[in-house]
Amino acid sequence: MGATGLDDLAPVRAILSVVGWLFLAIALYVGAIVTANTCATIIAGQTRTIALQRLIGATGAGLRARTTRTGLLVGAVGGAVGTVVGTGLSAMFVTVLRTDGFLPDTTYDLVPWELALPLVAVVLATWGAFAAGSRRVLTVTPLQALSSSVEPSRADVRSGRARTVWAVLLVTSGALLMVLGLVLSPATPAAVLPAALGGFVSFAGVAVGATIVMPPVLQLIGRIGSRDPVVLLAGRNAMRAPGRSSRATIGLVIGVTLLVTFAVALGIMQHVVETQMAAMGDGSLPADAVQAQRDFFVQLNAVVSVIVGFSAVIAAVGVVNALALGVLQRRRELGLLRVLGLTGAQVRRTIVTEAVQMVVAAVVTGLVLGTIYGWVGGQTMLGSLGTVVTPVLPPATVAVVVVGALVLAVVATVAPVRRAMRVSPTEALAVD
Repeated sequence: MGATGLDDLAPVRAILSVVGWLFLAIALYVGAIVTANTCATIIAGQTRTIALQRLIGATGAGLRARTTRTGLLVGAVGGAVGTVVGTGLSAMFVTVLRTDGFLPDTTYDLVPWELALPLVAVVLATWGAFAAGSRRVLTVTPLQALSSSVEPSRADVRSGRARTVWAVLLVTSGALLMVLGLVLSPATPAAVLPAALGGFVSFAGVAVGATIVMPPVLQLIGRIGSRDPVVLLAGRNAMRAPGRSSRATIGLVIGVTLLVTFAVALGIMQHVVETQMAAMGDGSLPADAVQAQRDFFVQLNAVVSVIVGFSAVIAAVGVVNALALGVLQRRRELGLLRVLGLTGAQVRRTIVTEAVQMVVAAVVTGLVLGTIYGWVGGQTMLGSLGTVVTPVLPPATVAVVVVGALVLAVVATVAPVRRAMRVSPTEALAVD
C-alpha cells in the first residue's frame, strides 16, 4: 500500500481486506448454481429411466441418495484437482509478478493451512448442488415410464407454491440487507459486507424463482419478430417448457450479472477517485502519487476483471451444457417437426432462434440486476467518503456481454442440432 501511495486511503485498505473472501464466495455461488442446474437438466432427461427403476422397486429416496453420493465424489475429485492446479498457477503468477517488480522479492507461503477451507467448501457446495438438482427424483412416479415427457408443463411449474414463497422471502430478505448496507455506508466501508450478503441472498431468490421470473421476460422477448412463423414457434417452445428454459438462462444471468456488477462498481470507484484527484489539482498532491493511484486502480480493475471473468466462464459452461443437453433430449420433438413438414434448415433456425431469445432475455435481466447490485456495492464501499454515487455502466462492457452472449447461443446449439439432424425423422421418433 505504501509503495502505491495509498497509505491514507483507509476505505481502500478495508475493501482489499474482504475482496478475497468475496471472490471465494462468488466462485462457490456460481459453481453451485451451475452444477445444480446441470444436474437438474440431466435428471429431467432421465425421467423415463428413473420411472422404470421406480416401477421395478427402487425408491425415490434411494435414487436421490445415489445421486448425492455421486456429487460428493465429483466434489472431492474436482476440489483436489482444482487445488493442485490453482496452487501451480499461483506459483507461476507470483514468479512473474516478482520478476516484473510488482511484488517484493521475498518468500511466499503458497500452501497455507487455510487452503483446506476452499477445498472443503467446494466438496460441500458440490454435494449440496447435486442434492438440490436431484429434488425432482422424489416426484417421479412409476406411471411416468409410460410417458415421453421429460419436462413439467407451465401449469405444473406455476403450481409450485413453496418455490414461490421461498423466492419471495429470499428476495425480500436480500433487499433489506442491501438497504441496511446503504444505511450504514456513511459510517464505515464495512457496510459492503451486509450489502454483499444481501446481493447473494436476493439473487438466490431470483435463481430459486427462475421459473417465475424468466417466463415473462422470455414472453416479452419472444414477441419481437413473432410474425415470422419460425420465430413464433421458437418463442412458444421456450414458454412451453419453462423449467428447461429457466435452467438454460439462469446460468447466463449469473455471468452477466457478475460482469456488470463489478464493471459498475469499479467504474464508480474510478470516477470518485478521479474526481477527488481533480479537486486536489492545486499541487497539494505530488504528481507521482497521483500517477501511482491511477496505476493501482488500473491494476485492480484488471485483476478483478480476470477473476470475475473466470466466474463468468464457469457460468457460460453451464449455459452451454444446459442448451446442448436440451437439444439432445428433444430429438423426438425435432423428428416430429420434420415429419410435419419443416425442413432441416427450418428446424435448425428454430432451435438457434429459441437459444438467441433465451440469451437476450438473460442478458437484459443480467444488465438490470448487475446495474442495481453494482450501484449498491459502489455506494456501500465509498459512502464513508461522504459521496452519493451514480451508476456508471461502461459501454465496452455492454458490448462485450451482448456479443459474447449471442456467440455463446449459436456455439451452444449448432453442434448438437447438427448431430440431431443426422438422425432420420423415423429414427428420432423411435428414440426412448
